[in-house]
Amino acid sequence: MYSRSTGVVAAMLAAVLWAGDGFAATYGAQGSGSSAIFYVDTTSWADIHYTLNNGGQLNVRMTVTNGRNQYTVSNLVAGDVINYNFTYWDVSCNCARDTPSARYTHGGGGSTDAGTPDAGSGDAGTPDAGTPDAGTGTGAVVPLFNGSTPLEPALVENTAQALITHVGERVRDRHAREAEFRAYDHFLPLYFANRTFYVDIIDEVAKGGSQITVNLHTVYPHDGTNFRAFFRGLNTVAEYFHNGTFTRVNDNLYTASVNYNAKEGRAIRVGDRMEIEVGVFLKQPVEGRFNYYSGAWLYIVGSGGIVPFEGVGTILDSFPMPEAGWSGGRTTLNAPYSNEPTWRFMQMALNLAPVNTQPFVEGRRIHHTDFGDGSHSEPGNPVFTTQQNKLGPGYVARSCVACHVNNGRGLPPATTNTTLTNMVVKVGRVSGTTATPDPQLGSKLQPRSTSGTPEADVRISSWTVTNGQFADGTTYQLRKPNYSFLNVIPTAHSARISPQLVGMGLLEAVPESAVSSLADPNDSNGDGISGRMRTVTDPQTGETRLGRFGWKAGLARLRHQVADAFNGDLGVTSSIYRSLDCGSSQQGCSGTSTELSDADLDKIVRYIALLGVPARRELTNSQALRGETLFQNIGCASCHKQTLTTSAYHPHAELRSQTIHPYTDLLLHDMGSGLADNLPEGNASGAEWRTPPLWGIGLTAGVSGGEAYLHDGRARNLTEAILWHGGEAQASRNAFANLSSADRAALIKFLQTL
Repeated sequence: MYSRSTGVVAAMLAAVLWAGDGFAATYGAQGSGSSAIFYVDTTSWADIHYTLNNGGQLNVRMTVTNGRNQYTVSNLVAGDVINYNFTYWDVSCNCARDTPSARYTHGGGGSTDAGTPDAGSGDAGTPDAGTPDAGTGTGAVVPLFNGSTPLEPALVENTAQALITHVGERVRDRHAREAEFRAYDHFLPLYFANRTFYVDIIDEVAKGGSQITVNLHTVYPHDGTNFRAFFRGLNTVAEYFHNGTFTRVNDNLYTASVNYNAKEGRAIRVGDRMEIEVGVFLKQPVEGRFNYYSGAWLYIVGSGGIVPFEGVGTILDSFPMPEAGWSGGRTTLNAPYSNEPTWRFMQMALNLAPVNTQPFVEGRRIHHTDFGDGSHSEPGNPVFTTQQNKLGPGYVARSCVACHVNNGRGLPPATTNTTLTNMVVKVGRVSGTTATPDPQLGSKLQPRSTSGTPEADVRISSWTVTNGQFADGTTYQLRKPNYSFLNVIPTAHSARISPQLVGMGLLEAVPESAVSSLADPNDSNGDGISGRMRTVTDPQTGETRLGRFGWKAGLARLRHQVADAFNGDLGVTSSIYRSLDCGSSQQGCSGTSTELSDADLDKIVRYIALLGVPARRELTNSQALRGETLFQNIGCASCHKQTLTTSAYHPHAELRSQTIHPYTDLLLHDMGSGLADNLPEGNASGAEWRTPPLWGIGLTAGVSGGEAYLHDGRARNLTEAILWHGGEAQASRNAFANLSSADRAALIKFLQTL
C-alpha cells in the first residue's frame, strides 16, 4: 500500500481489504511434553490471543522461527485447556486477518491441531457456523457473528514501511484539560453538520524510519488547520512542543509530518509518547461557527492504535493509563479533566473508526430529536423535519434522550402521584408461568397520546419503607414503590427504569460461548449460583438467539433493543417492528408502517454501540483496592464477572477482540421475592433478572443528577441496592450486612471507582 516513491498521502487513499470468509495461512497448535507451540505459517507479523483454563486473556506478538510465526506456552499438564485465535498480516491481500477461535487441550504426550477441527479431541481450528455444541449449554442458540460476518476495515495496518493507525474525531469547543471552561466534552450547535474528521497516523519510525506523517481527512473543506504534537503544558494546559499546520492536498485531505521529539530534544524513537491535537478552521462561508479544537489522542510510537491516557503531575502530562483502568478495552475514554460530569456517557469511543465518525454524530442527532415537532433537545440546532410527526399515537416519551437523560440511569419522580416520565411499565395477563399482552394496553403502558385520552396512566402513589440493622448495630431504611393506575388497571405489571447506555456495543460483541461457559442453571458446582441463559427469537431471522439486552435479557441485538424502544416508547415503527404495541381489544391502534428508515435506525444503533466507556478511576486507592478484595470474597463476582473478551467477528472494528471489564455475566439469576414482580417475560420468571453491568456506576450521580439503582430505581444509593439482593445473592447480601462499617465503606468505594 505504501512506498516512498508514491508518498505518504497516496498510501492512505488505498482501501483496507478484509476477507471474513476465508483464511490464507495455515495455523494451529502442536503439543510436545509439557509445552504447546502455537503457529501461523506466515513471516509477516502475527499475534496470538489466548486464555489458559478460562483465565484472563493474554495477547502476545509472536516470533518468526523456522519460517513461521510461533509462540510457546510451557509448564502445561494433561487436561489444560487453551482457547486461542490469531491475528496476522496476510501479504496476499495486504490486510490483517483474524482466525476463528480454536481450542487446544493438552494431552501430556503431545497432540497436533493443524488448523482444522479434530472431531475426536474437540480441538476446533475453524469456526462453528451456528451449529450448537451440546456440551456448551448453548442449546440451539445461533451466534450473532462468526467467520463469515462482513467486517469493517481494521483500525491498524502493518505494512513493510509503516504502522498505520486510523481514528476519527469531532470538533471541540476548548482543550482537554481546561477545567475552568467546562467546554470540552459537550457538543456544540451543528455538531452533526460538516464537523467530523479522521486521521491516519503513518508511523515510519516503527519500521526503522525517521518520521511520522499525519493525514487529515475531512467531510468539509478546512482552512489553516493546525497540527500539534507532544504535550508541553508548562505555561498553559493547552501547550504543545510541536506546533505546525497541515498542508492542503485537496478539499478533503491535508497532511503534516514530524521527525523531532521536541519534548525530549532528539529524534523520534519507538516508545515516545506523542499526544496529538488538531486545530480546526472550517472554510468560510459555513453555517455557524468556523473555528474549533479537537479531542486529544495519545499515540505511543511503534505500538499502533490510540491508548487511553491519564494526566500525571501538575501539568497533567499524558501517560498511558494502566490497563486495569481500560473498562471498555480501547473504547475506554481518556481520564477526564474538563470538569463536565454530566457528559461522561455521551462521548465517542476513543478508538472510533473513520467509517463510523459521521454516522455517530448523525445518530446522536436522532437520539436528541423530538419525534413530534422535530426539535433538538439542545439549543442552536435546526428542526429535523425528516423525523416530524412520527410520534405516537400512544407514547411514553417524545425522544430517546427524554428517558435516557445524559445517557445515564433514570431517576424516579421526585414527588409521588406524578406520571412516570423515564420509566417503562410492562403489562400483561399471566396464566401459569406465561404472560400475554394486556388486551387493552398491549405489552407496555403508554401514558401519553398525540390526541385524545391516553390509554392509561401510571404513577408511584407511595413508598413502603422498612427498617433494618447491620451486624454492627448501624440502622438503614429500604423503600419499595407502590403504583397506581388510571383508566385501565393491568392484572400484572413490571416497572423498568431507563438504564445507562455506555458499553452496549461491547456487550453485543461478547461471544455466546463465553456467556454459556458461565451458565450453571442446575448449580452443578453447589455454590448457590444458578445463572442461566435466556433464549429469544430473532425478529428479523426467526432464529434462536442469546438474550442479552433489557432488564430480563429480552432482546438479542442492540438493533432490536433500539427498534423496540422506538416502537413501544415513542410509538415509531421501523422495518423490524412495523406494528405498534396494541392490545387485542384496543381501539384506534392498528395497521403497519415503516416510519423510521433503515438508514436512520442504523445511525442511532451505531451511535449507541460506539459510546466510549469511562475508565475505572483511583487505581491505587488503598480503600478501593480493599473493597475490590471484599467484592470477590463475599461472592459478588460470582455474577458480576469482572472480565470478558469480545468476539473477533463483530462488524465494528472498534469492538472486536477487546478485553473489557463490565462486571456482568449476561445471565438470568433469581434475585428473590424482594425484587420479584408478578410479570414473567418469556422464559424469565418475575424473580429473575439479568445481571446488570457495573461499569460507570460510580459516575451515576454526576451524569443523572442523583442516584437510583435496580430495575425500578428504588435504591437511593449503592448500599441499598446491595441490601435488596436476595435469592441467589442472599449469601453475598448477608455477608455485606455482617461487614464492619469500614469494610462496607471500602466495598462501596470500590464500586464508585468503576
